[in-house]
Amino acid sequence: MKNSGLLESFIRRAKRTVSLTLISALAVTAFTACESEKTEKELLVPLVSANEVAVCERGDLEKIIVRDAHVEGMYDILSFDVDGYLYSVFSSPGDKVGKGDSIAAVTSADFTEIMELEEELEELEKTNKERKDYLEAEVKLKEENGENATEERFAYEKEVALMDLKFSQKQERYDKLKSEDIGYNYISAPSNGYIVAVTASTEGSYITAGTPVAALASEKTKPFISSEFISEKQALQYKSFYALINGTEYPLKYVPMDKEELATLSAAGKRAKSHFDFVQEPSEDVELGDYAAVIIVVDKKEEVLTVPVNSVFTDKDGRFVYIVLENGGKERREVVTGLSDGARIEVIEGVREGENVYVEN
Repeated sequence: MKNSGLLESFIRRAKRTVSLTLISALAVTAFTACESEKTEKELLVPLVSANEVAVCERGDLEKIIVRDAHVEGMYDILSFDVDGYLYSVFSSPGDKVGKGDSIAAVTSADFTEIMELEEELEELEKTNKERKDYLEAEVKLKEENGENATEERFAYEKEVALMDLKFSQKQERYDKLKSEDIGYNYISAPSNGYIVAVTASTEGSYITAGTPVAALASEKTKPFISSEFISEKQALQYKSFYALINGTEYPLKYVPMDKEELATLSAAGKRAKSHFDFVQEPSEDVELGDYAAVIIVVDKKEEVLTVPVNSVFTDKDGRFVYIVLENGGKERREVVTGLSDGARIEVIEGVREGENVYVEN
């Protein structure tokens, strides 16, 4: 019985030792697995070099939209004072013209026929004279030789009469068209300036008097910016506007279009444009017709904490950055982001000013 008790005591101690060993082994395994998982999550990217590091710093951010535009001015609408057919438009938008320069010309409907008749009459007069001289010489030669030239003279007079009839008919037609001809009717520039727009009509198109053919902006006119259309409702949602002209920024003021004018353009199938006034008088380098980029500031924040956009990553858990440690390693840090200008992005939560972040090249 005594030996039996000792055996049972030994077995109990052995079981307790095995259990403790298993528990310790499981604990070590679990701890190692957690450490491995943590290390893998925090060190997804190897050690970094200096050119892959950026500083969390404060600055201003702007979210912008860019629109193509041009410098224009108040302009005169130019038109012909007679009906006619468009001969040619001599200027293009953006051209600089002087007072009195010809912008466009029209001719009468029969201008081409008049030109052709002038050439035909000139040629016909020449050939008729040559033919008459030849026939008359033949008749005279027979008469001088004592031959009967009655028949030849009759044929000569008949042919001459027919030639004269055809010539007089063409001359009558020419005189009639010439009396109604407007010739070349020109539009001339009333002052020095720049051509803003010209008609889309092609050469030979019929144009009635008073139809707009070109628009001229005077050199002395107050310049403004004309761009792709932006509705008043849209404009009110934006922070500000400025123009970039020849490398210089100019603040702008949006000028809403009159609703009746907008409706008229829409009914005519014409595209409306937006008007911006310069807040301050532009420099003398700015000329009518110059290209301008209108910068629309959609949103703006000042002195906010920012990092490069390439330093912010996204996975199923959200957005995060890698904080660069002193030894060159990385520590994952979840962040809350805000406004971005495309190069840098606002960090609302998750980093501190002065910390270094990894930037993916």
